[in-house]
This record gives sequence, structure tokens and C-alpha cells, in this order.
Amino acid sequence: MATLGPVLDSVLRDFHIPLAQGGLPALAYFSGIVIGLLSLNVFLAHVPVKWCLVGAALVESVALATTGLLTRSLGSFASAYFLVGLPAWVLSGVSGMWISAHVREKAAWALNLVMLSSVSGMTATPLIVGLLLSSGVYWRWVYVGEAILALVIAVIISFLPLADIPDRENVRPRHLRALAAHNPRLLAALGGASFMYLGAEMTLITWLPKFEVDVFATGATWAGLAVTFYFVGQIAGRLAGIPLTRRVLPSSLLVAFAALTAVFIAGVAASPAQGLSLALTFVAGFSSSASFSLIGSYSSRFPLWYAGVAYSCFQLSGGVGSILFPYLIGPVAAGAGFRAAVAVTAVPMLLVAFFAFGLRRTSGEARL
Repeated sequence: MATLGPVLDSVLRDFHIPLAQGGLPALAYFSGIVIGLLSLNVFLAHVPVKWCLVGAALVESVALATTGLLTRSLGSFASAYFLVGLPAWVLSGVSGMWISAHVREKAAWALNLVMLSSVSGMTATPLIVGLLLSSGVYWRWVYVGEAILALVIAVIISFLPLADIPDRENVRPRHLRALAAHNPRLLAALGGASFMYLGAEMTLITWLPKFEVDVFATGATWAGLAVTFYFVGQIAGRLAGIPLTRRVLPSSLLVAFAALTAVFIAGVAASPAQGLSLALTFVAGFSSSASFSLIGSYSSRFPLWYAGVAYSCFQLSGGVGSILFPYLIGPVAAGAGFRAAVAVTAVPMLLVAFFAFGLRRTSGEARL
């Protein structure tokens, strides 16, 4: 997920792709994520989660190798990136489903701890990829290296113990009706907040390096650092925010964090110098750090097994936002410039704050 942004400029130049179509690989990737997430819940529920993870890592390895070795055009690259997306949130989504099913109290705190691992990987990847590209490594070999890493991960997971999610079933329409009937307004608020937040964040991950290249004429290393700075800020924010999740209502934290993130994203877009842009990117990552976990923690407000389904709905809604927003940035950047395109990303972050009030009202949070 964090590789596409740093390599995007090289891929666009290599395949002679106009900027307005630059969001197509992201659209394909996040479409794959949505299909993979649906497959996990509709077809794979009777497969133990451990072997879901192993299988997903193997598919990821093949898809990454295909991206690096076989793509020859925008269409083939986007098609390969769809395959990269298919297993991606099976790998990351199982952890959230597992916590929603097993951790009934302090779910926001637990999700924040788990997400630190993911964010650490997202922090290191853009920096490593940027350094490799700057040193002359062809972007295709980046994907081959990641294919090997995914294969190693599959082998490691196959030897690790992992408790299964109890009473997990293939999701059917009756399950969704029962979930919605339990608290339809909470489900709508959960989905709306996820749609806006992940749509905005995935837009930043995808386009920040290209923004740095086009606006500040920077090299690949500094372009990759833009995403690294964002996730370094997220790590710092999670470490600072974990104690707060034990003392402050999640919705109150979410309102404050989302509003501040919107302000800092606008600052990144308007920055006159690259140094200030990177500094504000760090602060934007810091302020957004807990939002994903805070939103996802509301899935634990649904009873028993349905908490896992609610978490999957949360991810699915975010996946749809991740398809839409990054794709739209390409035409906006081509028509109005990159500063305007990045500034637009602040709007969905502001709407996350709006949905936070809905999460508070519909979850009965203030009465807990």
C-alpha cells in the first residue's frame, strides 16, 4: 500500500501515462481490497484465520511478482495492482476482526497497539523505496523484492499459533439484516466515518510523493520521505494517544483529531517551502494517528459474532472511499494543480468529525 506513492512518478513516466489517469492504479488496488474483503466474509469464513493469512500472503507474493516482471502498460499495471489489493486487507483485516471478537473492553486501546505494527511498516516502506529508486534501482525490482518478502511472511505465519475467531460464519443477507436491525444508525455512522477517513488517508499515501515531485521538484528519496513523515507522525501520535483512549470518550478524541488533521492537510497544500510541507505532513500524521482505531472500536458495540461483521462493514466502507478519493485527485491535480488537489483532501477529514457526533449519539457512549 505504501509502495505505490513513491514509485508512481517513475511508473507514469515509464508508461507515458497522463497525470489525469494517474489515479487508476490506486482505483484498481482498492477495488481489489474491497473484493478481497468481501471474499473473506462471504466465502472463507470456514477457513481458520491462520490459513486465511497464509493463503493471502502467498497470493500477495504472486501478485507483486507479476507487477514487477510482467506489466507493460497502464492497463496491465492497474490489472496487476488489482491482484495486489485482493489479499491486502485479508492480511490486515483479520487482526481487527479478531480484536472485535475477543476484546470486549478497551477495544480502541487494543486496536491502537496492534496498528502500531502496521504503521511502522508503512513508515519504513516509503523511505526504503525512495532510497532504492534514488540509488538507481529500477522500480520493477522493488516489487520483486516485496514478492520475496511476502513469501517469507507466508512461511513464518504457517508456523505460528493463532486462536481462531469463534462461531465465524459466511456472511449472508440475513446476517446483514440482523446487524442493521440491531442499530442501523450506529452502522451508518460507522460506515460514513470510515468512508471519509480512509478515503482521505489513502489519497495522501498515494499522491503525497507526486505532490512533492511536481510542486517542489524534489528527488525520489525526499518524495518518499513525505509518506514516511506522515507515518512517523502517526507512530508518535499513537504512543501519545493510547493513554488518552482510556480516559477520554473515543468520539471526543475523534472530533478533535479529525478537525486538526483537516487544518494541517490544508497547511501542507499551501506550504511555500518543502521543509514546512514535510513538517506539517508529520503533524497531520500525528493528529490523525488514532482515528482509524477510534472509528473501528465502535464495531465492538455490536453483540458477539456480529462485532466481526460490523468491523468488516467498517473496512468495506473505508475501501469504497479508498477507491473513490485517490482516483478523483488525478483529474483535480491535472485541472486545478496539485495544491488544490491536496487541499480537497481536508474536506472528508472534516466530515469525519461530523460523523463522530453520530457515533456518540447512536452508541450510547456517554452513558457508559
